[in-house]
Amino acid sequence: MMLTYEQFVQKIDQLEEAQLLISALDLEIFTLVGKKKVTAKSLARQSGYSEEGLEAILNCLVTLKAMHLRHGRYSNTAEMFKHFCKTSPHYKKGTVMLRSEDNEEYGRLMHVIRKGRQFTGKHEADDPKRRKLFTHAMHERSQTRAKKVAEYIASETVGRVLDLGSGPGSYTAEILKKDKKARGALLDRKSALGVAKDIWGNTPMWKRIETMTGDLFDTNYGEGFDTILFSNILHIYSPEENTLLLKKMQKALNPGGRVVLLDYFLNDSRTGPQQASMFSLTMLLFTETGKTYTWKETESLLKKAGFNKLKRILLEDDSGLLVGVKK
Repeated sequence: MMLTYEQFVQKIDQLEEAQLLISALDLEIFTLVGKKKVTAKSLARQSGYSEEGLEAILNCLVTLKAMHLRHGRYSNTAEMFKHFCKTSPHYKKGTVMLRSEDNEEYGRLMHVIRKGRQFTGKHEADDPKRRKLFTHAMHERSQTRAKKVAEYIASETVGRVLDLGSGPGSYTAEILKKDKKARGALLDRKSALGVAKDIWGNTPMWKRIETMTGDLFDTNYGEGFDTILFSNILHIYSPEENTLLLKKMQKALNPGGRVVLLDYFLNDSRTGPQQASMFSLTMLLFTETGKTYTWKETESLLKKAGFNKLKRILLEDDSGLLVGVKK
């Protein structure tokens, strides 16, 4: 089916709702309300914001069912308090950061399309503060599929698994839950590994995990691994850069060892599935050389790096796993 005129306009109109919700996050509305029942006037006194503006945004949040209103007083819904109030133990600080960044970066889309990517240097320098928030965001996002990914990987003997650019280590932790004999190694920047320890340090799995502080390109991976997980990284780099990394992985694996790539993969025409196609724009905006690869492009990279017995596994969210075995 083709996109109709009405659907086209409706999708653009949804931008208003998205901007409203992002503004609520940036203004910390859910944190300001907390567990209280407040009027727009009292919240204006507390925050220093315009009472007229606050009343308008609060009413719209009620319309979207992100806020309650009763007898002139506003209160958080349970879901908004849980995830977007800073005093909640389940506050999604990483997700909040990413949503604000997405809003800012997508405002550059027309400029990037007209003028191309304009980055300085080979790759942007690492910002430890942002890295911590980004790592939390990756944990928050991975919770919806980590168990399914782990179930597939642990359907065969895992052995010693290396999680490259591991971030919070969420996938490895779930893998070790499934395979009680497996051992894991997380390789990432110091700030990311600190987040991983904060999340998993008091769990039984952490005793079977070693951490390796380093960089994907400059750090020696070592050897003796049976499984290597390369999740949500392929799309950041160029074919040449990915080939270099895949060859390093091949050397680090035992004979017959597996490399598992988790990412969005496009069809041959590069027009689907939808999430994979849309993600290509994100890579255009956020990376120097990255893109969403097709299945065939990625399989070609794996073969070039010395892998065979390639296998595709589709996941429900338009992403997938591509598995290769060391020759």
